[in-house]
Amino acid sequence: MTKDERRRYLILKDKNIYKGLVILALPLMLNNLLKSLHDIVDMFFVSRIPGVSAEAVSSIQLVFPVVFTFLSLGIGLSVAGVALVSQFVGGNDYPQARHYATLLFVIALSFGVVLNVAGYFAAPYIVGAMGAEGFVFENATAYLRIRAFELPIFFTFFAFMATRQASGDTWSPMLVSGGAILLNTVLSPLFISVFGLGVPGAAYATLTSYLVIMPIGVFRLFYAKTGVTIDLRFLIKKRMEDLSVALEEKRKAVFKILKTAAPASVGQAITAIGFGVMNGVIYAYGVETVAAFGIGNRLLSMILHPVMAMGAILSAYIGQNIGAQNPARAKETFLKTMKLSVGIMAVGSLGLIMVREPLAKIFLGDNPEALRLTVDYMYYILLGLPLMAVFQTFIGTFNGTANTHFTFVMAVTRLWGFRIPLVLLAGYLFPERGSRIIWEVMLLSNLLIALVGFLLYTRVDFKPKVDVREKAEIHPATKPHLKTS
Repeated sequence: MTKDERRRYLILKDKNIYKGLVILALPLMLNNLLKSLHDIVDMFFVSRIPGVSAEAVSSIQLVFPVVFTFLSLGIGLSVAGVALVSQFVGGNDYPQARHYATLLFVIALSFGVVLNVAGYFAAPYIVGAMGAEGFVFENATAYLRIRAFELPIFFTFFAFMATRQASGDTWSPMLVSGGAILLNTVLSPLFISVFGLGVPGAAYATLTSYLVIMPIGVFRLFYAKTGVTIDLRFLIKKRMEDLSVALEEKRKAVFKILKTAAPASVGQAITAIGFGVMNGVIYAYGVETVAAFGIGNRLLSMILHPVMAMGAILSAYIGQNIGAQNPARAKETFLKTMKLSVGIMAVGSLGLIMVREPLAKIFLGDNPEALRLTVDYMYYILLGLPLMAVFQTFIGTFNGTANTHFTFVMAVTRLWGFRIPLVLLAGYLFPERGSRIIWEVMLLSNLLIALVGFLLYTRVDFKPKVDVREKAEIHPATKPHLKTS
């Protein structure tokens, strides 16, 4: 049995769904854990810049939502890629899977280049609009400008990750991203502390790491021996009489990709903008509160990322089973992913809540006020972290069924419908509670959005969103590369 056949059997046939989820999600979990550890290393060395620890941490935390806003389009394209390509793979229609994967790559790279230029020139205006001044303004602007050059690379990686993940290959993205993260972890202290670049050094380290590692991902995207690969010949028709037909096919495929990606992208972007607004609100409470928010989030990500991995692999699971005309298995996978994710979050939250203070002290030991706020913030968020497992499971389900408009509703409602209005209202009504009111509202918003998710789930039909030709004949020119293990 080839690797492709094993993955296909695991997703479509294996009776032990829990086993399949863990096997396929494990690489993503490891990658997310490495990313969390790298972010913590980044924050550790940034927080050790003499005399400006809280300001340095705030410089990165302030513009993180801006970076995420730019990345949101790439994330949306990745969501569309997994949803559509996985349904073709489930229906055994590999020519169309490769066609869509190729178009996804070209679209992603093009948008990455455009946003690179826009982000670089807009950086000082964006940071200034967020109320930053002095040290924070100067360093946040430099950090954002450097990170803008990562966008074409990251967008290419999103296309690579979506294509491989849709095939059930989660190891290749992990190895590529993990290699970049490990290199980044080595370079960050060198650039930040040894070379004396400070806050911008963290951005230079990330950019350098992905420039070195990402060519491996691009090579595998074209020449991998297993799974779906891309071929730029899909963009060309040799016979001129087929040109009008080819253009119409491309137009429909591009429209399908963008239509599926748009709700997820816009939802992610609006969410990121919302986090920028939240950062502005938090910034009004002082740099110590911003530092607490940033450090707390990075520590919390150590246990949050596993369920994000489960949600991501759930998309591929559901997409392939829908393409294979097996909605019952898709629904069963949803329920089992929900149980597994909530269990992971409950155990992780219990463990982290007992050691949150010593962990926070590693980064903010020289700032008692920021340390106190971090410990307080983590307590409230950890109480409701199982709710984030529910949230991520619904997101994975909506993405896998290509109901990305539900993903949009979830993302926008959580922040703009609940969190931001309630934070502003509660801050006005209960000013004596200080920053604690923000943490309480965040907990409440996670509960409310879980209820919205249950309501939206009742409207999911688990039907293919592409024209899947069951047991499609595979032309030799478009046959997937298979390698016997």
